[in-house]
Amino acid sequence: MYKGKKKKASNRSRILECIYRNAPIARTDIAEETEITPATVTMNVTTLISEGFVKELGEVSTDEGSSGRKRVLIDIIPGRAYSIGLEFTQKALVICITDLKGRIRFQHAEPFNEELAGRITDAIIDGVKGLVAESGISWDEIVGIGAAVPGHMNGSASSLVTNRKTWQNFDPKRIEKELPLPIVYENNARCMALGEYLFSPQESPDSFAFFHVGMGMFCANVVDGEMFLGENYVAGEIGHTIVSEGGRRCECGKYGCLQTYASENHLIRNARLLYKNTPNTILRSLVPDDSLITIETITTAYSMGDPVIGMYIAEALKYLGITISNIAIITNPGKIFLHGQLFDNQDIQNELMDYIERQLIFVDRTYAGNVEILPYAAVDGAVGASALAILRFFIRPAMGE
Repeated sequence: MYKGKKKKASNRSRILECIYRNAPIARTDIAEETEITPATVTMNVTTLISEGFVKELGEVSTDEGSSGRKRVLIDIIPGRAYSIGLEFTQKALVICITDLKGRIRFQHAEPFNEELAGRITDAIIDGVKGLVAESGISWDEIVGIGAAVPGHMNGSASSLVTNRKTWQNFDPKRIEKELPLPIVYENNARCMALGEYLFSPQESPDSFAFFHVGMGMFCANVVDGEMFLGENYVAGEIGHTIVSEGGRRCECGKYGCLQTYASENHLIRNARLLYKNTPNTILRSLVPDDSLITIETITTAYSMGDPVIGMYIAEALKYLGITISNIAIITNPGKIFLHGQLFDNQDIQNELMDYIERQLIFVDRTYAGNVEILPYAAVDGAVGASALAILRFFIRPAMGE
């Protein structure tokens, strides 16, 4: 499991991370930002340029009309090396190769089914090897592999900790043995948060919350550039906060958990029951069988005015709005990112933001502007895992377990 900056960061690591977060940037600004001496910054940047990881972009004047020394801006060279990211969920196994800036160069996806779940270890090994072969990129050009998992890894990274038996055949140790690159694992929402931090520096502050709603849900927290992990597996499990006392029974054993109202798993389960028991539901005009219902089917039925689906979605958005506003009040992050296929629907976006604004209006009418709904793509978790590998094996290589 990724542990962030457990040990003191080296000057090289701090300089690299500063470049990622602030590029294009001059050496003098790196020194000021990191509080590393200008001579040490210059020495490290010179080394990074000689290794081909950093390039000079050109000169800019310090101030308009100034006769002082011009600054030379620098940036990362994206194609100097690559990273592999993968994610497996109850939607798909997705593997991608990105450059150092997170741009996808090659990708592979297999839709989820029980057969894939049963062979998930082999599917990951074969998928990674096949994608590297297809890309023509040598293993030596790849810094490492990041794996976004639907749960948590245990302390020794030897097994997946999750309530679901779906992934009981997942064998991380065999994956490490079969693949010729170092691999690091982390919860998929935390990986996506790291992807925002590393690959979207202009949009992500140093402290933010990343609230992902998928088949399950999780809220990752980045604080001053560090992933908050807590002392056990509880941190971030926002889906198991109680929103309706005495409500629906959750798989965790409690009643009224948020995820029993707003996760894709529960929305799809309720929609399938509706399909079977209600002849006039709009769902029947969208799919020929209830097994084909997806979250997209549900959001389409919502926009088309299905009254029962509308009730399900309204309830989900009410509890999500309350939870998101509670995050804002309790932790006050610089930004709250919302991510999930549920939010792709514009009608749902509008209603959710209305709930949030009403919950936070007592603070400031503009405070809800700190909440941003991100566009959704099936590859987002894999790209986040690639960011995890870049952080662990390229930027912070001396700060592992």
